[in-house]
Amino acid sequence: MSTTKNITRKGIYGVAVVLLAVVFYYLTIWVTPYYVQNKIASQRSPDVNTLRFAKRPSPENNRVVPLPNPDFLYSSINYDIKDSVLKITGKVPDSTYWSIAAYQSNTTNFFVANDSQADGNFEYYLAEEGSTSALLKDIPKEKIIYSPTASGLILFRYLISKAYPFNTLVDLQHSVKAEKLAE
Repeated sequence: MSTTKNITRKGIYGVAVVLLAVVFYYLTIWVTPYYVQNKIASQRSPDVNTLRFAKRPSPENNRVVPLPNPDFLYSSINYDIKDSVLKITGKVPDSTYWSIAAYQSNTTNFFVANDSQADGNFEYYLAEEGSTSALLKDIPKEKIIYSPTASGLILFRYLISKAYPFNTLVDLQHSVKAEKLAE
C-alpha cells in the first residue's frame, strides 16, 4: 500500500514539475521580447518619434541596434503613434542596398521595404491599425504603414559599399525626417 502511495506522490510531483516548466517556458517566450524592446528603447533617444543616427558600428562605440553588422549604417526611430500619424520621408541611395523595417513593441516585424521598392525618395505614413484619421484620406494605400501597436521601432539600414563614399551615405542617412502629424 505504501508503495502505491509513493508512486502516486512521485507521479503528482512529476506532473507538477512538468506543468511548472511548461508555464515558465511560455511565460519566458511571451515576456522576453517586450523586455528586450523596452530595454533597447530606454538606451536610445529618450524622445519618441525622433531619429537617432548611428555611427559606423564598432565594438567601441554606442550601438543603436544590438549586434550590428559592420557593413551597414543604421538609423532608428522609437515611435509612439497613439492618436496620431507619423510621416517618415527621406532619400534612397540608387546604387547600394537600403531598407526600412518596422517592429511592434514585442519586436515582431510587421513591415519591410527596400531600395528596389523605392525610387530616389521615400514617403511613408505610420498609423495605428484601425486608424480612421482624416490625415490618411488622400494618401495612397501603398504609402500607409499600419502598426499593430501604438509604440515600437523603425529601423533603417544603408549598406556601406564602394558605390558611395561613406560621407555621402551619412548625408543620405541624415536626410530621413520624421514628423508627427496632428489633425
